[in-house]
Amino acid sequence: MLFFSIIVPIYKVEKYLDGCIQSVLSQTFSDYECILVDDGSPDNCPAMCDEYAKKHEKIKVIHKENGGLSDARNAGILQASGEYVVLLDSDDKFADVDALQNLFNVIQKYKTNVVVNVNLLTFTDDGNVSFKNGYDKNIFIAAPKEIYDEFCRTYQTTIFAGWDFVVSREHITKNNLFFKKGILHEDEHWMPRVLFTTPQIAVNHSLFYAYRVAREGSIMANVSSQRLFDKLSVADDLFEWSKDEETYTKDGCRIMKERAIIFYEAVFMSSDEIKRLDKNAYRSICKKLSQKIRVFSKTCSMRKLLIITAFFGVDNAKLLLKMYTKIRRLKKC
Repeated sequence: MLFFSIIVPIYKVEKYLDGCIQSVLSQTFSDYECILVDDGSPDNCPAMCDEYAKKHEKIKVIHKENGGLSDARNAGILQASGEYVVLLDSDDKFADVDALQNLFNVIQKYKTNVVVNVNLLTFTDDGNVSFKNGYDKNIFIAAPKEIYDEFCRTYQTTIFAGWDFVVSREHITKNNLFFKKGILHEDEHWMPRVLFTTPQIAVNHSLFYAYRVAREGSIMANVSSQRLFDKLSVADDLFEWSKDEETYTKDGCRIMKERAIIFYEAVFMSSDEIKRLDKNAYRSICKKLSQKIRVFSKTCSMRKLLIITAFFGVDNAKLLLKMYTKIRRLKKC
């Protein structure tokens, strides 16, 4: 059995695909397969994938109708034969030729189902490079909550990417850890289940992943009503999972509920942008929020939000909340 299955979803990235695949082929560790999932790409990517597969036996190609990132990742995982699944986006690349070797060493040492990569390189098309590597270097293996808390403390964010994690294929299939098809923010939907279905997570401190920042045409740069509806969908699922202490740890359930609240609040604060673009979507979002927000009325911040919204409406509530935030900041000065 191969050790790694590298899953690369591909859609309209012919400008970046060579760099991505070359970063795989240049690895010093050789016990892997690379599965290129052509997600119905309308450009030259399908032909490029086939050409690579002809020249390199480690590369396999799946051609499928366009179904989005989640569907492409799932298709690759289902065809994978490696012990561990590595996710690599086709406009990104491995940051070091020893990336897989160093990852292998961590897995061999700690024998966990999940590894989190914490040493990230970011780069832009014009050549700017930066590193994010402030994670506590004394943490090598820990419970999921400690991993989560340190990640949030280090990077000042609660946003994880799918490629932050390397997961054993057995753990994925046993816990049904596939991506939800047809939504944006699929990583936010996937990450809590990965974190809180395992007792221990190992940390890979070696330079591993190189993330391309703000490329032209990236779906992450788009603002749309669909993005907000998808955030609501993710929040709804997180809230339902937060009740399931048989599947997830107690800490995990609490964190899932907190993340659901974060998503509801994010949708609330972003709805003005959608009002200008799509008034029908805006009204629908407000209706959904008014239904969901009551679920969290016992939570202090959400209770305030509910009261303000009830008295002043969504638009004025956001204005008042912004004023409230500024006043609090002034008081601290």
